[in-house]
Amino acid sequence: MTAAAESRNGGGCRGDQGLTTLEWLLITAAVAGLAALAVVIVTAQVEDTAARLSASEARVTAAVHSAFNVEADARAASAADYSLWAGWERDFTRECGLIAVLYADAGIEVAHNNFERPTGGGTAFDPAAAAAADEQRPGPTKAQVQCQVG
Repeated sequence: MTAAAESRNGGGCRGDQGLTTLEWLLITAAVAGLAALAVVIVTAQVEDTAARLSASEARVTAAVHSAFNVEADARAASAADYSLWAGWERDFTRECGLIAVLYADAGIEVAHNNFERPTGGGTAFDPAAAAAADEQRPGPTKAQVQCQVG
């Protein structure tokens, strides 16, 4: 080889060893990149699953709390709110039923939805009977309030 040819070829070196090293560096970088991508994807999936589980649990808790509030509101109803038991029964039965709609994404269903007037009275609303209400069947002087979700 002439001196001019040697200077064009990098001083007489063909560079095969340099290309082999470069190929191994590129292969190693590609494998490392794939490993990093796998770690990112797995981490994102784990975080996403954890967020979905905790969000669902929070929605169930919120639904139970809403059912409790419907029962408390039914017990606290006053004569200014209702003149007849029919309106009281209708309103709170509807409110309890709406919980299943509001929390449908968490799989919430209404297990019990019972708002019944006392057995020993007329159609006029009695706030004392509403205040004495519990989840048991209505009695002569107490109503029934039962809104349970599951």
